[in-house]
Amino acid sequence: MKKVRFILKIVGCVLCSAGCIWFLLPIAHGGFRLGACFGFGVCGLGIALLLLYRRFVEAGGWQKICARVLAIGYLLGLCWSAALTGLMFSVQFRTPPEGANVIVLGAQIYSAERMGVSLTGRVDKAAEYLLENPDAQCIVTGGQGGNEPCPESLTQKNALMRRGIDAGRIYMEDKSHNTRENMAYAMEIAQEEGLRTEVAVVTQSFHMFRALQLAENAGFTAYSLVAETDPLLFPEYYGRELLSLTKWIVQHLFLDMGIFN
Repeated sequence: MKKVRFILKIVGCVLCSAGCIWFLLPIAHGGFRLGACFGFGVCGLGIALLLLYRRFVEAGGWQKICARVLAIGYLLGLCWSAALTGLMFSVQFRTPPEGANVIVLGAQIYSAERMGVSLTGRVDKAAEYLLENPDAQCIVTGGQGGNEPCPESLTQKNALMRRGIDAGRIYMEDKSHNTRENMAYAMEIAQEEGLRTEVAVVTQSFHMFRALQLAENAGFTAYSLVAETDPLLFPEYYGRELLSLTKWIVQHLFLDMGIFN
């Protein structure tokens, strides 16, 4: 039994160490923000539990209780993360019907002509689809963030036009500051302009589940159009989406459903 525990401890430490390294990858792009910090911290806590759990349990008293509570909480957290991961990737192949309209979700921009890696991937995917479906219309979304020189939707529109999409097919939603607002304001545009509400939502894989849920809450019939993700930045986005999806589920259960109202 001791040998089995030892082997499991080694395997666990290796996996957690690999996780720590994986969550450090965004540093190669000059960033180590919330999502990566969260993931690195979780993996580091796993190593600490594996190495110190037995010592605290053998000490007895409050140390034993704390060690067991922390271990149980950690395991439940891993199960929760696994369930959320399954949700994130459960909608990747919800293929849009031919000619469905497009909603492009906003992300970081640096000028009216220059955007970040994530948004570039979204615009590229949207342009590819729009060129293949000339009857489809497009709503680009995103207001102006505090550190941005113009609305994200303006940069998207300019980029789509450079890729050969006619300006008359592009509608700008420039008031939103989060995904929920993206969808709510996009629905207002769709209703005002008489656009079909069967849409292909363009975002990265990790973000797609929550985006589709919010699109459907806003009244759209939503499908997936998955943009590429930089593999070095994926750990940051994945860790952040675990937190965002948890927050969204809590809000949906306790606020939107009126449990505390």
